[in-house]
Amino acid sequence: MLHVAPTSVKAPFADLPLVVGVSGHRNTPPDAEAPLRQRFGEVLDRLRSRYPSMPLLVLSGLAAGADMLAAEEAFSRDIPVLGCLPVPQAEYEGDFTPDELDRFRRAVPRCWDVFVVGTSGQRDQGYVDVAMFIAYYCDVLVAFWDGQPARGHGGTAEVVELRRGGLPSALGEALVAYQPDTGPVFHIVTPRRDQARPADCFALREIYPEDPGWSDDGEKAAQSAGRREFETTLACLERFNRDLSGEPAPARAGTLAALRDRADAAANKLQVRTLRSLKSVYIATALAGAAQLVLPTDGSFGIPSWVGIAARIGFLAVAIAVLIVAKRSDYENRYQDYRAVAEALRVQHAWCCAGLSDRLVEASYLQMQQSELEWIRMALRTAYLISGAGTQCGEGSPAHPDCADWISGQLRYYEKSGKREDRNLRAARVAMIALPVAGALLSAGAALFVWMLSHGWLAVPAPHVASLSHTLTYWATMPFALGGLLALWLRFYIQQRGIAENARRYEHMFAVFGAARRRLLEPGRDARKVLEQLGHESLSEHAEWLILHRERPLEFVHT
Repeated sequence: MLHVAPTSVKAPFADLPLVVGVSGHRNTPPDAEAPLRQRFGEVLDRLRSRYPSMPLLVLSGLAAGADMLAAEEAFSRDIPVLGCLPVPQAEYEGDFTPDELDRFRRAVPRCWDVFVVGTSGQRDQGYVDVAMFIAYYCDVLVAFWDGQPARGHGGTAEVVELRRGGLPSALGEALVAYQPDTGPVFHIVTPRRDQARPADCFALREIYPEDPGWSDDGEKAAQSAGRREFETTLACLERFNRDLSGEPAPARAGTLAALRDRADAAANKLQVRTLRSLKSVYIATALAGAAQLVLPTDGSFGIPSWVGIAARIGFLAVAIAVLIVAKRSDYENRYQDYRAVAEALRVQHAWCCAGLSDRLVEASYLQMQQSELEWIRMALRTAYLISGAGTQCGEGSPAHPDCADWISGQLRYYEKSGKREDRNLRAARVAMIALPVAGALLSAGAALFVWMLSHGWLAVPAPHVASLSHTLTYWATMPFALGGLLALWLRFYIQQRGIAENARRYEHMFAVFGAARRRLLEPGRDARKVLEQLGHESLSEHAEWLILHRERPLEFVHT
């Protein structure tokens, strides 16, 4: 069974760790241990150095040979190790020689946690379960492998293939039809006892998933593109941890709810910065456009020409500067991505409280985004792994208070947000009509005065006729143009914010959660099924929101 979480958490992770899976041969020669440990230590040091905001977590089956030496090397660097056993410990100990058993028993208490992955009770299937578990949950796989084909199920070669080809996620009893996430393999060429050593023994090879978009350019180009994509993914996880470090870790650190709340808080801060940047850019460009229309450049009305030029350039410079800062800081994408993580964790926590032990949000979330947003699915997998969520699921019930809090909280949120967006949309639409109309009326009034002046209906001293005519002619065109400009500005702003789409989305989700709450009160209803379907609806809706806004990035041309 893949989705089994630790039975007890000894030292909760406040941040998401980088999960390093280990798989290797059991029959490594004794004289190979030192160089193999050195190579593995170099990999750990490299990952630590490159991603300092991500603590490391090593997944090991604690089998004799490579698994054990990797665990011991992690211990020596104070890196937590999660032991994954194929069968219960007492039964597993029968697989070791007396010396190996002594090392195993000394390793178990030093592990961050140890639990049984295999649930079938069959030893061979248990080893397959461990292989699949490590391939599924690790971000990076370190394979102590001679490079030869697999000799049986659950072996190192099979784990390598699972990690490179992707392991399908199970959603209930049905497999999700999508291209599974894959990851890199750090292959340490490892000899076997009583066999000829490979020519490049102890060499480190880095094998990255091939990007199919580059397959026509050859295997090397496809792997290079795959490496860039994966490094970008880890960089996003690293940045996520850095941003979360600004949010205090509560006493319940390490739980899904704690991580959800911290991700929510970080998203809220970035949302404020995003909206502030968006408004600043639009206001500055609107002022630049107004300056273009209102301030003459020919020295008319006693205004020097340089004033109008300076105003236009100055406002545009402000808009460009704000846009550059916002883009470099990536406020918009960070806010949207962290909100996506928080919403997915909200659903995952509710499912766990309801006892839906085999439902993982990442198995049905953002599957169309295989590279750009893969880091979100990785974050969700890791959060489930380290939080002990599997234990919570086993004890959960649809009557859990957090399930009711989830529904009532979402109902309040969607009702409040929907009313706010409706008000904003109505006000903007009224303004888009009022501004051009007001401008047209002012222009019409000025045009009327021009006509009256030209026909002698106005008693104006002859020396002032020319200047007054020039002024009235200017005001006969400027207000209508300015009103139209501001109306267009509002239209683009509404489109950029997605206010109309958000209003419909909030209304729809308010109805969905309301219907779910009513169904849960109906006798004979399968409450778990209702909560599962509600979670899927929530995930689908938020994924659409995320993609909608990612397709409308803040750009200067829009303003």
